[in-house]
Amino acid sequence: MKLVLFDLGQTLEDGDVLLPGALETLEAIDALRDGDRPAARLGLVSDFDMTNDPSQVPVIQQRYYALLDDLGIRRFFEPVAERVTLSTEVGVFKPDEAVFRAAVTRAVPGLEFRDVLFVTENRSHVLAARRLGLRAVHLRGPGQPDGEVDGLTDLIPLVRAFTEQDTGPAQTAVLTAPPGAEDAIPADVGITWTRLGDVLLVSGPSDPVQEVVAGTGLTTATSTSVPRGRLHLVTQIGRCFQQEHPDVPVVVDKGRYLVVDLDPEQAAALDGSPTGCFGVRPLPASEAVFEQRTVGRPAGAAPARLRTREHALSRAAFEADLATLVGFGTRHSTRPEFLAAVEWARGELTASGCATQLQTVPVGAGTSRNLIADRVGHGSDRQLVLVGAHLDSVNLAGGPAAAAPGADDNASGAAGVLAIGRALAEEAIAHDLRLILFGGEEQGLLGSLHYVAGLDPTERSRIRAVINMDMIAGRNTDTPTVLLEGAAVSQDVIDALAAAAQEQTDVAVQTSLNPFNSDHVPFLDQGIPAVLTIEGADGANDRVHTDRDRIEFLDHVLALEILRMNVSFLVQALSEDQWVTVR
Repeated sequence: MKLVLFDLGQTLEDGDVLLPGALETLEAIDALRDGDRPAARLGLVSDFDMTNDPSQVPVIQQRYYALLDDLGIRRFFEPVAERVTLSTEVGVFKPDEAVFRAAVTRAVPGLEFRDVLFVTENRSHVLAARRLGLRAVHLRGPGQPDGEVDGLTDLIPLVRAFTEQDTGPAQTAVLTAPPGAEDAIPADVGITWTRLGDVLLVSGPSDPVQEVVAGTGLTTATSTSVPRGRLHLVTQIGRCFQQEHPDVPVVVDKGRYLVVDLDPEQAAALDGSPTGCFGVRPLPASEAVFEQRTVGRPAGAAPARLRTREHALSRAAFEADLATLVGFGTRHSTRPEFLAAVEWARGELTASGCATQLQTVPVGAGTSRNLIADRVGHGSDRQLVLVGAHLDSVNLAGGPAAAAPGADDNASGAAGVLAIGRALAEEAIAHDLRLILFGGEEQGLLGSLHYVAGLDPTERSRIRAVINMDMIAGRNTDTPTVLLEGAAVSQDVIDALAAAAQEQTDVAVQTSLNPFNSDHVPFLDQGIPAVLTIEGADGANDRVHTDRDRIEFLDHVLALEILRMNVSFLVQALSEDQWVTVR
């Protein structure tokens, strides 16, 4: 028996109205069968009115049950005394583990947590459930920029796969497949798929998987009998997950992204790495983790002329800036060397015509700095475009005082910010440009979190786009490649950057709506269109966060191509014309 637990508010309903797809999803899950028995039991676990008076609990319960009646979904959760658990009854709110334990015990006594799937729009509750050993899915709720699934009906194949775990021979075929190959997979054969660039994973019962593979005519690179429920997506910086957990079997290796074989309880324990350099979650179903787009300009085509001075992007200046930044020895957020790097960069941005200021950022018992540089546009209705990178570096093994050259991570991005400042110094701009070098990124995105938290509503509403550069000079792919990583709210910005790359550069473009652990994430969490531009993800730089992240390993041509893409985009975004609608 499996149990599918739903949150109610902003997951199934909002403002006492069912959300789109709620009824269809509940009906589809209720209809799933394991032989002649239901394949899953439906339940609700909700935060609701709290009281210190035990006599009021039945009154509150009846008010909740009446809401289920009004919504027309009470029938899916009968008997409600077993299938519905309220925080009111337990005495604590989620994410306290007592609420989850009570809900599981009440619905299916003795059920193991790995046989429970919890669905909610609340990301922190998802993480809490996973830490306890439950499977959990983050649904994109009303007004949220992203989630692991965008809509309720997207849950149906995921729940189907969940109920099929351990019910018979299973297979996952790892295919080399062109974009769109997944469209040929029949919707009614119990198959789920996940795309990572040119790799397509097809999972389900063995016979249907083999039929799908044969029907599409695709080449099977590898095949595994690992149940879908054990497959997890790892997003990592460098090779940190593999270095910390070399014993975990890797099914697909795409550098920044891995598909690994992990018991759900072990995966839940690993999610939220203390170093913050990797994340683990169930392998998303019917979703592209990242997609491969264009390969730059058509063969033989000349680049369109950049709308800025031809000598604006100087390789010599970029390399000199890299050498200076690496020359500080370390740029750990709390070290004097970091402050020296800030003052040097401040001088460079001032020379580019920017007005600069420093923002103090708490980092543990110490402090760091954000360096903010502004150029005011000439338009009458000015919006704001941000370009950022983190200035700090870290040597995780050696401590704050250890050598941390941070050439790729992230002298490359910081030098890119300085290069963009110079490139646009004489460009007539209609909108405001803000360049930011963040501190405290390596300690948990502290600089960008502090900056975003300090934005007043008016300033936040002015932000047209955020471009974040983090590791832009490491060559991990056969073809020079840039990965554009954002969320649904930044799709228009991703598309505009991809178009700029094709027009101005020879780099291939990968895109992803699975943001992870860089300074674009705090903006995305507030619904602000932000995109990370980072070196492509087929291999990985395994020197980051060590004393081996040095200049001699960098690909300056790749970095300049990414900067050319960004400058071309910025010239458009800062112009008077409305280049794209991002709201």
